[in-house]
Amino acid sequence: MGFFGELLEDVTGKSKRPEIKGGRFENFVSKEIFTDMLFDLVEMTQDFDSNKERFEERSMNPDFLFRDKRTKEEFWIEAKYRNGLFKNTRGQLVCEICKPWQLDRYKEVEKTSGKKVYICLGIGEDPRYPETVHLISVSEAYPQLFQSKLKETLLWRDSNA
Repeated sequence: MGFFGELLEDVTGKSKRPEIKGGRFENFVSKEIFTDMLFDLVEMTQDFDSNKERFEERSMNPDFLFRDKRTKEEFWIEAKYRNGLFKNTRGQLVCEICKPWQLDRYKEVEKTSGKKVYICLGIGEDPRYPETVHLISVSEAYPQLFQSKLKETLLWRDSNA
């Protein structure tokens, strides 16, 4: 696909580039789910382009560190976006939320920081407007989640989807 095709995909929200989809969903998470009215943004990892210039070690942390304004509790959020579910080798519908080594890293952050880590998973066609958003504690997560677990972790659903 040429430059103009990629530009059109970027403008319409249909870009297949992971860093673009991820950045759009991170923006949705920080503005629509963990709003500044209820949560302080304590830390946010650098974006893909910034890390290309010079990698910052704390980019290995989850995407956000938020503080609940009511309880003062701090917690990490790793934003992940997927277009949908797929059938695994056993024919079961699952969603791959992360690679096993990534989940191990998130669990290590939780252990060393003493702060809970959650995966905020968005599913749908456009990361700017996900159909569903799920909140999954890394202590209860697996790299692939079944539909039943996704139903348990549903945080938000687009009423228009």
